[in-house]
Amino acid sequence: MHHGVFAVLAASMLRFLDPYTSLYQTDDDREGRVLASEPGFWPSANGQKDPLAERPKARILYNVFRTGDKPFPGYDPQKPSLVFKVNQVGYAPDQAKFAYMGAWLGPKLGAWRIREEGKGKREEGWKIVDASTGDAVLVSPAMPVHRVDDGFTKEGTPFTGEYTYEMDFSSVTNEGVYYVQVDGVGRSADFRIWRGAAEDAFRVHMGGLYQKRCGIAKCEPYTHWAAGACHTNVVRGHFPPEEGRLPKDVRWFDIIRHNTDWEKGERLHVAGGWHDAADYDRRPAHLNIVNDLCAVYLMKPENFSDGQLAIPENGNGIPDILDEAEWGLRHLLAVQQKDGGVGTWIESTGHPGPGNVAERDPMRYAISRATRASSLAYAAHAALLARCHDAFKEKYLESAKRAWDFAMRSEPASETFVARKKDGWFSSRGLEVEWRESAALPAANTVKAAINLHALTGDGKYLEALAAKKREIDEDFKKNEWRWGALVFAGERELGIPPQAAKFMAEWERRLKNRAKEMLKQVDGAYAYRCPWWAPGKGHANAMSWGNCHPLRRAQTFVAAHRLTGDDAYLRGAFAALDFHNGCNPVGMTLTSGLGRVYPIAFLDLPSYVDGIAEFVPGITPYRWNYGMPAKAVEMVYGGDKALATKCPIWRRWGNVENRTVAASEYTVWETIAPAASVCGYLLTPTGTKPPVRPAPAKDVRELPGYWAVP
Repeated sequence: MHHGVFAVLAASMLRFLDPYTSLYQTDDDREGRVLASEPGFWPSANGQKDPLAERPKARILYNVFRTGDKPFPGYDPQKPSLVFKVNQVGYAPDQAKFAYMGAWLGPKLGAWRIREEGKGKREEGWKIVDASTGDAVLVSPAMPVHRVDDGFTKEGTPFTGEYTYEMDFSSVTNEGVYYVQVDGVGRSADFRIWRGAAEDAFRVHMGGLYQKRCGIAKCEPYTHWAAGACHTNVVRGHFPPEEGRLPKDVRWFDIIRHNTDWEKGERLHVAGGWHDAADYDRRPAHLNIVNDLCAVYLMKPENFSDGQLAIPENGNGIPDILDEAEWGLRHLLAVQQKDGGVGTWIESTGHPGPGNVAERDPMRYAISRATRASSLAYAAHAALLARCHDAFKEKYLESAKRAWDFAMRSEPASETFVARKKDGWFSSRGLEVEWRESAALPAANTVKAAINLHALTGDGKYLEALAAKKREIDEDFKKNEWRWGALVFAGERELGIPPQAAKFMAEWERRLKNRAKEMLKQVDGAYAYRCPWWAPGKGHANAMSWGNCHPLRRAQTFVAAHRLTGDDAYLRGAFAALDFHNGCNPVGMTLTSGLGRVYPIAFLDLPSYVDGIAEFVPGITPYRWNYGMPAKAVEMVYGGDKALATKCPIWRRWGNVENRTVAASEYTVWETIAPAASVCGYLLTPTGTKPPVRPAPAKDVRELPGYWAVP
């Protein structure tokens, strides 16, 4: 796994939080500390003065109080309060719908709660109001439900910090614009019920992939965030694509630097693939994107069409989702060797500097050597794409067959690489690194390639290979199946599984369904906000970093299970994950830039630092959450006060000091962006509309609601 870390980053890009509330953000740490010390400063939706001026270390943000609470001059219950958390993109008409209410008021005040009324008084009610008419379409005389208590870590840190209320308005099915109102508290922002909500989200996530394309200029009318064509020239290298271990203190960058003929090596012109994350490499794991997009297309072909996305291929007669999938193979087809082998990693000798604009990046890039495993991975995914459309069969079938033949050679390769290891501050010594390919081929790609190539050609040799390698396939399956993506064989299953692979596939399906059942329990009972993540106290609850807990990444399991079983419980789980992603979460933000109304506006993204546009590129889904508080966040945000930092609730932690907190602040195209696109693609109802014109970038990010954190 790779995550770019930049040694230097302009201070103006950092976002600091008021450590006493984890609510205030500013570009300038000194400015933030000054503002946080001003007793009259309270950037509220209603412009109130700070009601806790006499307690400056227990601050709150936004209007979360009742009309009767004082002092609250100018309180207006008709102005939206961000104590309400709703799906900001929209709810599907025929699915379950929930709104939430809750806030954390800092470590001193803790969870905000509706004031308890005296005995005998009527409970506070709530209602769903049609925003266009002001009429209530659903009225509940009872107060919102507190469904699940907040959990705590063994150190006593809360997970949400809230006493969360839930309001179920699933019975409201008419399309329109609504808001939820709670007596004595206030109202939410407007939200929509409409059949185009998931498609709109799908377009934003797919736009994030387009924004990360390598080797092509991004321009109007496809995006407002223009960028030139980049990295179209690479050198043929012979370093392995991250296979094998390296000695301590030897990095892949060292292997690439000292084992590539930068002056006389074969020059290749390539366009294709996506920048992995905040930097500019193209990685083997990106074949997962090709699989995810092809799989969801094959599961729901009626959901996708040509002209659905804002991409240059729009109008070529091929569904746009497949055009984007093919972008992940173009560069690999271009670098295929004469003997059929395909390297799958384009990398440089280090991470680009913070001033490196992609189209003017001075760093040199090389393609890794072809290995049996990398060639097999290419063959598997090129053959899958070839099964999706005749145009791609013509383009990729022969290439996939040649890559398979290369992978099936009998003798694994080995080589000695030269590197340098530091001996001191100013000296280093030469070092030889032995490398050898694994004798066994990865099971998932062996099965995948064999099934797809047999289906395309009718040649029995591909399925014969499965029988010959059964033992090593079974061993790899037992050891590594839990690492495979939920959609790894979803596309092949749609097209038919041959008898030779039926037993293998049945066991894969059994394990996937068991995981999906466990995740449904998480949605229903782990947290007040319905989310497919491990409950407090469970063994995996602390594995949140690097995007592991992203709801739509997790929801790929629901999508696969729903397609396998037809059980609508899994569909319900997937829509719950979509709600969480789109704003029904403790911080009340969507998890993707440019999505909804309140979204991330700063994260670790090199192109956004250097493109001269104030607002960061849309369609990017940062990792966001760490279970533990990163040391640099403790130092730079909480003034080194670890005791104070650890009081911050788990689901509110985002120590966004960018290159200092990579596990929270970065992203990858294959871990966070493509999974979100695939799930939304499965859930969408096609509208037949053209891609909407997206708003122009904000000229001042302080105008964006996401600049200010929420309760």
